[in-house]
Amino acid sequence: MAFSKKKISWLAYDPAASAYALIVRTVFAPVFLAHFSQGILTGSQITSRWSLVASAAGIAAGIITVFSGPAVDARRKKVPMVALFTATGVFSCLAYLLPALQTPGAILAISFCGILSFMASNSFYDSLLINITTPAERDKVSSFGYALGYAGGLCSFLLCMATGFIFKTAEFYIAPFIIAALWWSCGSIPLLRNVKEVPAGMSAEKIRIQDTLKFIFSQKNILLFLTAYFLYIDGVGTILLAATPLAAGLDISTNLIIITILLLQLIGLPATLLYGKLAEKFSAKTMIKIAIAIYVTIAVIVTIMSFSSNITVKQTLFYITAFLVGTSQGGIQSLSRSVFSKIIPQARAAELFAVYNIFGKFTTIVGPVLIACSTFFWDKAELGITMLTVPFILGFILLSKVKVPEN
Repeated sequence: MAFSKKKISWLAYDPAASAYALIVRTVFAPVFLAHFSQGILTGSQITSRWSLVASAAGIAAGIITVFSGPAVDARRKKVPMVALFTATGVFSCLAYLLPALQTPGAILAISFCGILSFMASNSFYDSLLINITTPAERDKVSSFGYALGYAGGLCSFLLCMATGFIFKTAEFYIAPFIIAALWWSCGSIPLLRNVKEVPAGMSAEKIRIQDTLKFIFSQKNILLFLTAYFLYIDGVGTILLAATPLAAGLDISTNLIIITILLLQLIGLPATLLYGKLAEKFSAKTMIKIAIAIYVTIAVIVTIMSFSSNITVKQTLFYITAFLVGTSQGGIQSLSRSVFSKIIPQARAAELFAVYNIFGKFTTIVGPVLIACSTFFWDKAELGITMLTVPFILGFILLSKVKVPEN
């Protein structure tokens, strides 16, 4: 498979956006929130509110992209929409630096805007996969994109470390937000310049959200996949979003959290490529099912961690779960995107990927509610992860019924 200019330009966006996902959303926004919430919120409250804000942002992004998807498809405006939400996401990164906004409520509001922008831009970005590949190429190209995402996240994070800041006070969090903003904006330029869209073959005026939903419910295969995807990817996103607050609650220092995340990027890059390679031999659906089984194992380990009284044991189990996440996080995402692109009509890519991305790229809906409930009833956020075993297993069962045209 030759990597044309448009493929390379499309692939460049994943590592660009991954800088925001890793530097801001996964690490520094939660750490920033924890710093300015001292004496105001407990650790479990921070985890719960952070998860709920992320969930609300994902739902909002989904609503926006679903309602705009038909018009975007018909008018070939996916690339401009990527540009729009990249711009709002970049501004959200810089908003953290304003002293007037360094309060728990303001930080949560900024995070809402940033995550919404990240989710919406990725929805239109993912739908462009159909424009740049044939069905036979999608497993490999999609996996390669996620692998580059790990590389981009790692390189941008190392750049943060190279600034020389020791991450001890709020003032030392300035550089990462600037780096994330620059990395995301500059990395989007190749896609915006070189990726062109094909005609959708339908009129925007003739398609409404009701038509999109009616179409999905009329297609059993698409409906089965989206339901399965919603169930298992929600758990994947919940585990990632809760990782940093949970680690802080285990007395793991910020520096150790950062080192762990860097190691995850190193593991995730080859692991994602391996998933793509194994999908050629065993099928993408089979590899997704294997990844789901690994996430069920993660939920079980977190359960054991929750009930252990030995802090050393709990920290060790945390590192084991982090390693397992690194092996499968990119694979389950990249192959899910590839499978979905194979079972939908090309002419409705943006509107259908908008529905897909209500749950994708770590949007979480069920998980944060479970974490909030476990925090309220038992003051143990980890038990919310335990309850994710149910949607993981249901997702596995439904995915088994999906018919995928293999290469």
